[in-house]
Formats: sequence, C-alpha cells, structure tokens
Amino acid sequence: MSSYVALYREWRPRSFGEIVGQQPVSGTLVNALKLNKIAHAYLFSGPRGTGKTTTAKILAKALNCENPDGVEPCNECPSCRSIDQGNSLDVLEIDAASNRGIDEIRDLREKVNLAAAGGRYKVYIIDEVHMLTTEAFNALLKTLEEPPRSVVFVLATTEAHKIPLTILSRVQRFEFQRIPIRDIERRLQEVCLAVGRQDVDPEALRVIARKAEGGLRDALSILDQCLISDGPLGAEQVYQILGMVGETFSADLTDALLAGDYAAALRTLSAGVDLGRDPREILRELLAYLREMLLCLATGQAAQVAQHLRGRLAAQSQAAGMAKMLDWIGILLQGDSQLKYAGNARLAAELLLVQTIYEGENRVSARREEIGQRVGKLEEEIARLRAFMSGGTAAGGPKAVRLKAAGQGTGGERASALKGRIAPPGEIHGQEKAIPASAGGEPGEAGLDGVALEAVKARWAEVLEGVRKRKKSTHAFLLEGEPGDLRGDILTLVFKEGFSFHRDKIDRPENRQTVEGVLAELFGCSFSLQNMMEGEFRHKTAGQVNLPGDTEAGRESVDNGGSEATGVDGTGAGGKPLDQTEGAQRWAEAGTDIAPPDRNQRKTAVQADVNEELSPEDVVRKAVDFFGKDLVVVKE
Repeated sequence: MSSYVALYREWRPRSFGEIVGQQPVSGTLVNALKLNKIAHAYLFSGPRGTGKTTTAKILAKALNCENPDGVEPCNECPSCRSIDQGNSLDVLEIDAASNRGIDEIRDLREKVNLAAAGGRYKVYIIDEVHMLTTEAFNALLKTLEEPPRSVVFVLATTEAHKIPLTILSRVQRFEFQRIPIRDIERRLQEVCLAVGRQDVDPEALRVIARKAEGGLRDALSILDQCLISDGPLGAEQVYQILGMVGETFSADLTDALLAGDYAAALRTLSAGVDLGRDPREILRELLAYLREMLLCLATGQAAQVAQHLRGRLAAQSQAAGMAKMLDWIGILLQGDSQLKYAGNARLAAELLLVQTIYEGENRVSARREEIGQRVGKLEEEIARLRAFMSGGTAAGGPKAVRLKAAGQGTGGERASALKGRIAPPGEIHGQEKAIPASAGGEPGEAGLDGVALEAVKARWAEVLEGVRKRKKSTHAFLLEGEPGDLRGDILTLVFKEGFSFHRDKIDRPENRQTVEGVLAELFGCSFSLQNMMEGEFRHKTAGQVNLPGDTEAGRESVDNGGSEATGVDGTGAGGKPLDQTEGAQRWAEAGTDIAPPDRNQRKTAVQADVNEELSPEDVVRKAVDFFGKDLVVVKE
C-alpha cells in the first residue's frame, strides 16, 4: 500500500509555467536564464505559501537540467528527479531556523569550494534565513559576496526586514506577493477535477480561497481536509470544518448593530458560541464582513461574498453610511488586539459588541449635534449678511448713513453730506456687531469681507482644530492665544502674560502661514496676523490719541455749508446723540489701532476750547479739527 501524499506536495509546481500568481518573478528568472545572466545570490521574500522554496527548486533544476526544454527543466533526467525527491548532492536545502549558529555557517564555507557532484551548479537554498544569528550573518558575508563561479545561493524568508543591510546589498531581491483569490479558485477547481470531485460547490472553493489569505499551500491543505468528507461539498460544510460561523451569521450580527439592539447582538453572538465557535473568530469574521461593506460603499463594486448576500450587504452599507462603518471597524480593531490576552474570551467579545453599539451611536449623535450647531451659526451669519446687504445693522437697529467725504461736490452738498442719523451707543468695534463694508467698497469695522471679530471668536475652536491637523507644534503654541481685535484684514492675537515664547513661535513665518491658511480656509478671505502680549494689548487699546487733522478744504466745507455743530455734551445742535458707529468708522479709517477717546474725554477737550470765548465759526472749526468732519453733524 503506497503512502498518501498531501495535495500541496502532490500539486507543487515543477516548472516556471506552473507557478501560480507570481508572473513577475517567474518571468524575470526565465529571461535571466535565456540571457545566461545568473546572479550568484538571490533573496526570495514574501508571505507563507506563495512559492518561494518551490521557485528556488525550479531554478536549481533549470540550472542543472540535462535536457532542458528551452529554459524549463525537463523533470525527467536524473538531476531533475533527484532534486524533486530531495536527495540531490548538488542542491542543498538548509533550514536556518534549526541551523542558525556560526558553526553551521563555517561548515558551509568549508564545503562551498567543493565542485558540483554531477551538475553544472551547486545551489544552496537557505530557508527562513532571517533566523540566522548576527555572528552567522557576518560569517556568511564574505562567501556570499565572492562565492565560487559554480555556486548559487537562494535565500528565502517571510521577514525580509530582519535581514542585515549588508546581506541585502549582496543579493538580487524578488518579492513574492499574495496570490489573488481568483487564481487560487482556478487552481483548486483544477485539482478537484483531477481527483474526480465534480461535486464541489464553487462557493465552497471561494470560501477556502478567502480563508487561505493569499497562500496557495494553505488553500490546498484546507481542500485536502474538506475532500475527506463524503457527499457534495458546499460552503456550509467548509464553515463547519474550519470552525467558522459564515457570512450569513455576520450579516445577522450587522443587522443587530444597525438597529442598535443590544439584546439581538448578544443573542446572535451566544448562538455562535453555542455552536462551538471561538468568540474571537466570530468577531474577526464580522470585521471581514464590515470590510466588504466598506469597499462596496466606497467603490460601488460588487462585494466578494456569496451571491445571495450581495444585495443584502449593499443595502446594509447604504443604511450604515461611511461614518458609522468607520466607527465600528475602529472599535472592533482596537478590541481585537485586547481579545488575545482576555482570560474570558466570551465576556470580552460581548463587552466589545456592546461597546461598538454604544460608542457608535454616541459618536453619530455628537457629530449630528456638532453639525447642527455649525448650521445654526451659518444661518445666523447669512441672516446678518443679508441685513448688511439691505443696509441694516446686524442687530436690526436703525441704518447707519455713510457720509460723503469732504472736498467733493458743492459747498451745499458737502454740508448736506454731514447730516445723518447717529447709531446708538455700544455698537463700536469690539463691543457689538461690527458695521459691514459700504456699497462703495470702503472697509467697515467688520474687517475683511464682512467678517466680524465675534465670528472669528465663535469659530476659534475650529481654527485650533484645523491648525492641529496641519501642524501639531503650531497648535500647541496657538493654544495660549486668542483673538483680541480685527481691523480690516489684520487679526490681533493676544497671548497671556508669561507666554511670550509662544507668541514668538507664532510670529515665525512657517507657523504664521499655517494659522493664516486655516483662517482663509474657514472664512474665505485672507488674514494677516499681529501677535501681542496681554499687557501690551491693554495698554495700546486704552491709550488716547488725536485724530489726524483734516485738510483746509474739509474745514472750509463745514464753514460754507454748515450752520450747526455738535455740542460739548456729546449731542448735536438739535439735541440728538452723536453717531458712535460713524465715530468708530472714522477712527478706523484714520489708520490707527488705538481705540477712540470716549465721550467724557471728548467733552472735556471741547469745553476747554469753548471756555476761550470762541466765535460759533471757531467752535465748528475746532470741533471738526478734533472729531473729524465725519463726526460733526450739522442740522438744518
């Protein structure tokens, strides 16, 4: 009775043309053989079961074949048969996991100079070469760099990053990729037909191919185990043999997550555990199912699941949405690493499911609330802008009249231009809603493009988050500052006392550009940062300065066209209050960053001039000199 040979050994490729899923590697080696450009050392790296050792043996056969078919080995000559049987004297296969010391490498160095026994080349295949010790690698260096002309080294490993760079620089490296699922399915179908098992369901082969995770050897081992069972082989039989719950089970669990039903999720998990399935494996299958949902929603392509589940999966992905699926996958991935060390795997899995539903719902609610707040702020901004465009103030108060500049039109027109209604107190810059730019395009107290300081303050948390995403170090420095003033496109950031280091860092061009870029992105206009310490800012805003003097033409316009001037108590000749909004505009347009003097300061200064027994014309001129032509309102 002949001994049984496992399928993965029986169906191991024997030529380059039979290698599955590694065309770039096999094609390059075939071309090298055709051109007789054989390297002295190769490194085959990649996942398990992808054909590294098999390709090394095929290369050894091609180098020593007595009757090659082009560059393919004949597999019939004594050299090819001895290599296939593993007893060739010219092809030595060394397991570095068990022969990893310096003594084994020294022995190899002594024998490497011996001539080949029967073939043209001696081929050394060192499997799992990353297991060699540092001393063994050092001993191998010289031999690997300058081996005898008839010697070829083939190093194979699943962890190429553990190999020293001095070794990597002396070999030709070939990267073996995971074999595509479709290629594995075709190979399994070919094997089933060859062994006379036409009763295998293609869906069962798909499940096996997915479980193999790109390794054809693993797929053949699973198929070998499944073919032992009697009767037709379907997907459910494969699930039972492999200890899996299956995609339908994962779909039911996903329905419970979508419904936010804790009881249904725990019942479904309990049913899988009662069938003898590992809770860890149940959650890993759920993760694989959620991955297919994510790919289906992101790409719009059909999911790689059973045909009868594709419609259901597509509907679930649409119902869940991208944000919820990302939350679920993130929570489950984080919990999967903790399940490995859990003493009670079932309890840990149940807690993880409950956490997935709970945190997923909370995150969605928080995100909706945040969106609602942002929409509310946006609606407020739109309403205020509409009021501005129609000529009203943000608070719905009386309209502020933009006065004509002095020096334009006739004397009568200039005098009439000084007439206007005064806005109520409290609407100067930094206290209430700012006045927008006028229709003529002159900047108002709102800053650039109608953006108010209050709007910047309201969205400052968003500015900080945007800076953090771009540059975390800049975000750390910016945390100690906050908006203090906005004039035109100049935004003043005020830093707390004792944090001058943070202010200096924000002053650096790279950090300044980062903050200005985030501001431009959020508000749709460019800002220029000005950074101050808190004491410096208070001193600057509390100082008192005089407005720049008007031109002679401006004073003459009042003399010729005006008949009344503002009173010393802050009211016009008609007894109406001064327009403080226009005063703030006048002060801002004068180009100073210092706040205008308050009403009491202006009253004292004007009283001092009146006490000099000036004529009414002199009083008007003095008032214009001090307050500016736009502040003096002449009533008919």
